[in-house]
Amino acid sequence: MATQISVVKAVGSPINTDFNPARWRLTTITNRKAMLLWSGASVQDSVQRLNIFKSKKHKGFMNMILTERDREIMKFINQFGFCEIVHIEKWFGLRKPRSYKVMQRLVKEGLVIHERILHGKHGIFRLSRNGARHTDLPPVDKVYLGNYYHQLMVIAVYMQLIKRYPEAVWISERELIRDKFKKYKMEAGQRGHIADGVLLFPDNRQIAIEVELTMKGSWRLERIFSNLITEFDFRGAWYYCAPQIMKKMIKAADDYDTYIKIFSLAELLDLNSIPYLSRCNRRV
Repeated sequence: MATQISVVKAVGSPINTDFNPARWRLTTITNRKAMLLWSGASVQDSVQRLNIFKSKKHKGFMNMILTERDREIMKFINQFGFCEIVHIEKWFGLRKPRSYKVMQRLVKEGLVIHERILHGKHGIFRLSRNGARHTDLPPVDKVYLGNYYHQLMVIAVYMQLIKRYPEAVWISERELIRDKFKKYKMEAGQRGHIADGVLLFPDNRQIAIEVELTMKGSWRLERIFSNLITEFDFRGAWYYCAPQIMKKMIKAADDYDTYIKIFSLAELLDLNSIPYLSRCNRRV
């Protein structure tokens, strides 16, 4: 594979809307040389097609052949905006050092960005603008510390819920925002409260998923509860809460007990594998 990729780099297959990888095949000429050939075309015709693509002055050229797993990893990252290597390893069944090699390759090709948010913690991966072209969401330009732990918890909850309910489809907050803006042609700042995610079941039931690490004010919670009930087609909302706010959340949702369900993050997730949730638990 290393020999094939190095030769593909030399050929320079471009990223663009006209380039359809399904129409190309990687043909070995000798044991040390390979070439991309257009399906059913000669070597000369294939080279001419590639030169035509390169002459169109596209923004970038693909130096590697993306696998289906590469695309799925990028979709996974952009669904949440960013993630850590541990999420990729767990979700895609990768082990070290293979996981690092896969991600280093995507970083090297300019499709994924790796950066550290906190010293001594795992770095995060997010997509570049080139990488986001392989998904249906825009890239996240900056990861803010205020949302960092919360988003990591949302990913952990998502992974656990999909294992429990494999028949359901997850719709992320970023996808909900995109769809809401498209549907209602909303301006920035008009979106209101959006759930952290939605579980869509085969019978079309939609359950809003919320992850709460800190307690919101009672007035704000009332608005969120009312918004979830009246403005969306949700059949219910499941709140997964850090241990120190469980009692207050149960009390706040008492008037909505047929619609709002409160669950413990400690019971859903392994506390020992999530240090920041462990700290929440120690403050109880």
